Amino acid sequence: MRILHISDLHFWTITCNPFYLLNKRLIGNLNLVTRRRRHIRQERAGSFIELMKSLRPDVVLVGGDLTTTALDSEYEKASGFLSRLQTVCPDIYVIPGNHDYYTFESQRKGRFEKYLGRYNPLSDPFVSYHSINDIALVCLSTVRPNLFSSRGFISKPHRDAAQKILWELQEQQVIVLAHYPCLYTTPEYHTGLTRRLEGALPLREMLGGVGRSILYLAGHVHVFSHGCDPVYANVTQVTTAPLFYEKNKQPGGFTEIVADKDDFKIFPWTYDEGWTRCKESLPAQG
Repeated sequence: MRILHISDLHFWTITCNPFYLLNKRLIGNLNLVTRRRRHIRQERAGSFIELMKSLRPDVVLVGGDLTTTALDSEYEKASGFLSRLQTVCPDIYVIPGNHDYYTFESQRKGRFEKYLGRYNPLSDPFVSYHSINDIALVCLSTVRPNLFSSRGFISKPHRDAAQKILWELQEQQVIVLAHYPCLYTTPEYHTGLTRRLEGALPLREMLGGVGRSILYLAGHVHVFSHGCDPVYANVTQVTTAPLFYEKNKQPGGFTEIVADKDDFKIFPWTYDEGWTRCKESLPAQG
């Protein structure tokens, strides 16, 4: 079974409407004008769809940040992209990232639910479970709007709900899909106080206490990484590079996961004048 994990697509639109800039979006818009628009090559969407026609994945997991400042126009681009992708792979699961809830206004108007609700697997607002060919998929929403920071959040009731699901699973293999990494620091990245997941330490403790192997998929940090939790050996975390990214020596990409009996094989893909499959990644030991 072939599963693809894509994240941090960041479809973007620069707006000059002052009514849309009376909040955190002013900062995001300035960032787009001065920097980010040069690094997010959204025109690569077409070549990615063509690649999917040859790969024919069974499932696509989208780890959030489909938009940049949560404008309607950005959501329309993201929705159109997923509609095209669904003609190749009908089985798509999407969770939100912090940029999809960029402002309190975007959350209040329910833009994520309006444009991407049909792909959103969260029957509960924060946690849900799905069985995919004897693989358990547990989806966590770890986002909320912030005035200035990009911190995530997962509360004890939501951790408890996820724990209950994990304890009752019958499937042999388990994937947990979230936007924020549960590890603050790895050799590939470091999340500062304003960018990390609040509640990550008790989340790791909960996942570790389940006592079964868990593949934790995340985005947010804009780099591929693959490693075992240094405390809880049953938890392996993969963070995926942003799909359309191009910045110095940080290429964009996605992650291919091949489910093989009781194991997951991890293959990062990168973009350098075309999509390239890298050799199988082995987890770094904590």
